[in-house]
Amino acid sequence: MKAVFSRSLTVLGVLFMLNLLVWSAPASTSASATPLAVVQSGTDRALEVLKNRRAVESTSLRDRRDEVFGIVDAYFNFGEMARRALGRPWRDQPPEKQREFVDLFKELLFNTYVDRVDSYKGSNSERVEYDGETIEGRYALVKTRLVGYRQSDIVVEYRLLLEGGEWKVYDVVVEGISFINNYRQQFNSILASESFDSLLSRLREKVAMQGR
Repeated sequence: MKAVFSRSLTVLGVLFMLNLLVWSAPASTSASATPLAVVQSGTDRALEVLKNRRAVESTSLRDRRDEVFGIVDAYFNFGEMARRALGRPWRDQPPEKQREFVDLFKELLFNTYVDRVDSYKGSNSERVEYDGETIEGRYALVKTRLVGYRQSDIVVEYRLLLEGGEWKVYDVVVEGISFINNYRQQFNSILASESFDSLLSRLREKVAMQGR
C-alpha cells in the first residue's frame, strides 16, 4: 500500500503541474464547455507536450513561472482548493489571511512539482481514456484513466466547480488519493499544536527556500 500511495502522489503532482503548463496556453474550449471537454482539452494536450519535450529542447516550466501564474487562475480554482485543503480553520481567518494562504498555497504547489514535470519523460504508449462525467448542480466529476503509465493503468478523477459560467478544477484524485485531502492532513497535523499564524510562517519559509 505504501508503494501505491507514493506512486499515486508522484503521478498526481505531475498531472497537476502538467495541466498548469498546458492550460496556461490559449484555451481552445469555450466558456460554455462541459466539464469533460475542459478536462479532455487539457489532458490530451498535456500528453502531446510530454512527447514533444522528449524530442525538442524547450524552456523549463520554472522559467515560465510568471507566464503560467498569469493565466492559470482561469482554469484552476485556487481559492476553492486552498479553502478545502485548510478545512474548518478557513472560516476563522480574516480575509487578508485567507488571501495570503491562497497565494502561498499556489506557490507551494508550483515549487513542489515543477522540477518533477521538467524531468518527467513519459512514453509514446501513454494515452488518456475518458470514462464520462457526472454533473450535480454546480459540481462535476470527470473520470479518466491514464493508460500505459509504466506498463499499468491509473485511474484519475477531476473534480470541478461551476463559477462565473465556467467549470474550474479544484481537486484531482489519483487511485483514490485526493490532492486536497493529502494537503489537509498535513495542515491539520500542524494546526493540532500550532496557531494559524505559525502555519503561515512555515509556508512563507518553505516557499522562500523552494524559490532559491
